[in-house]
Amino acid sequence: MSIFYSNTIFRQNKRQIMIKLSTENIDALKKIIHTSIPQLSINTVIFRFHKEELQFAVVQLVDGNTWFVPGGYVFQNESVDDAARRNLYEQTQINDLVLFQFGSFGSSDRSIGSDNNDIEQMGMPDEIHGWITQRFVTIAYYSIISDPITEIKLGPLYGSAKWLNIEDKENLAMDHSFIVAEARKALARDLLSQPLLLSFMPAKFTIPELQKLYEAILGRSVDRGNFRKRMLKSGFLIKTGQVQGNARQRPPEFYRINSENFLNSLTEDVKLGF
Repeated sequence: MSIFYSNTIFRQNKRQIMIKLSTENIDALKKIIHTSIPQLSINTVIFRFHKEELQFAVVQLVDGNTWFVPGGYVFQNESVDDAARRNLYEQTQINDLVLFQFGSFGSSDRSIGSDNNDIEQMGMPDEIHGWITQRFVTIAYYSIISDPITEIKLGPLYGSAKWLNIEDKENLAMDHSFIVAEARKALARDLLSQPLLLSFMPAKFTIPELQKLYEAILGRSVDRGNFRKRMLKSGFLIKTGQVQGNARQRPPEFYRINSENFLNSLTEDVKLGF
């Protein structure tokens, strides 16, 4: 949803504040709070692997300075999983992404207004301000986007979005840095039990590119020779017959994933070994 700015002035708490939300967005927020469960939210860490970096999406309040993990609320007539799927589709316009729930977060002071002045400067009506600045418990998911140019759509509270590298998570609002760190841990745990590579990797890739993904998720370096040996021994990599151009020495070969063999490997008792 696009964000429009308004020059309308209204009096709130005996002060005059410039409204930064359009009438359209205020109406949308009123509808949301009237149909959603109070003090319960969803946050989804949306990952991508781009330019050999593990990245995640963040959004920023209208005219604000702080970045948040994308999220939303749970309607009274839907499950939390359905709410997560709906929110993810609204943010990406992609309806076939896989979601993994990895935790819930609910410290007693967990509030969008507790450590953030941006929300106070938005000039929203008292009804909306009071509802969204309550203490919220959030249920956290992660998802993976394989298309690196996917645009993150914005809800009525937000004015911009961008991608951050996984190491650049320290200045997020509330406990969102911790949520991203926990999502990364979940990725590392799920590497051998979930079909994550099918979501992260393009149709063809080199083994060094695959190694970069593993290193980004694990947060540590991996021995190149051992990694290559383990990947080739796995049985789910197939040579495409193509090589990567513009290499000074022997060019790396392109591989693709044999989906059937890869999915079968997830049921085996396999150790990373590197």
